[in-house]
Amino acid sequence: MKRLVFLTGHFSKQKRRTSMLWVTDHLQTLGWHVTYITVGYSWLSRLKGDKRLAALGYMPTQGTTQISPTLTAFYGLSPWHPVNWQNSVLNQATEPLNRLYTAYWAQKLRTPLAEADVAICESGAPVMLAPLVKHFAPQATRIYRVSDDIRLLNAPKALLQAEAAHHHFHRISTGSPLIARRFADHPNVTIDPMGVPSDQVKVKTTDPYQRHKDEKIAVCAGSTLLDMGSIARTAKACPNWQIHVIGQLKSTPPALPNVTWHGEQPFAKTLGHIQHADIGLAPFQDVLGVEYQITNSNRILLYRYYGLPILVPARLCSPDIPSLISDSAPNWPERCESYGRQPEAIPDWSALADSLVQNGVTDPPEYTSSVAAPVENPRVNTVPPLASSA
Repeated sequence: MKRLVFLTGHFSKQKRRTSMLWVTDHLQTLGWHVTYITVGYSWLSRLKGDKRLAALGYMPTQGTTQISPTLTAFYGLSPWHPVNWQNSVLNQATEPLNRLYTAYWAQKLRTPLAEADVAICESGAPVMLAPLVKHFAPQATRIYRVSDDIRLLNAPKALLQAEAAHHHFHRISTGSPLIARRFADHPNVTIDPMGVPSDQVKVKTTDPYQRHKDEKIAVCAGSTLLDMGSIARTAKACPNWQIHVIGQLKSTPPALPNVTWHGEQPFAKTLGHIQHADIGLAPFQDVLGVEYQITNSNRILLYRYYGLPILVPARLCSPDIPSLISDSAPNWPERCESYGRQPEAIPDWSALADSLVQNGVTDPPEYTSSVAAPVENPRVNTVPPLASSA
């Protein structure tokens, strides 16, 4: 049995279905054993009341949990984890404590990594553990899967430094050509597109909305880099829109007459909200670098699959994706309301899973990336570097 060890900030059982959850599910159907290691939490998370834990709806069990014959999960609270306090003095004062994070995981990672055929670190807290992964799994193919640009997610300095030291990985994989440019000095970068769960998105769901005459239903199915001000402006400009926002929020949302805040909910329920909506909202914060969400946003991929018009900041608009409508265009409400459904073909998650573990050839959407080369003879990456940073 082939073995994958996956380091992530997510949990193997959670309401929000992230990209790599689909990947690891598929690998299990192929006979792989997956060890799902959740890192980036400490006793500080408990003391601060970490909203990521609150969104789970249950308190995760520390230690090893055998979920099925093909899935093992490990969750641990280290004495400390890297934090960006957004205060230079406090950041500098607490930086030495980051050693407690790596020391804790050095004790926990040895056993699962010793038998790994493939070890994947997802962007975020796992990347700081890359030296440990290399040390404990010299026999494994080591991949850094960059799902997000962590520069935009309040990442502490220690994680940014660890990401820059990416020589611990045989391969860097991302769905975004824009992110790929950041790793031009790595010899083996591949663009492996994101996908959708084909079997689930084809299922007909019950309409969850109570519709009124002349109303349009707009859904925002996710809260990553959410611009709350954009939601408020959209609600005010379009009083005939019934707006539904799904996902974990960092603060209490404003009370708006035509906005319903649903919080985190199971994926199947979210699919119903998207499938029966008229308009998809992607109100990302309008900052340099957020353009990577064009290819990496789960919600945008699902909107495209169902053929919804998608309201986005102007910097996300692309002539290759006509369904993206700028929220600064003078006639954006009318364009959204008159847009006919135009479903697009989106690959299944299994294509990404197969590529990650088989070093298969990818078909990048915008650039030609390097093929995932054999470990002993990596190919040179051809993606140009990012011109400026966020």
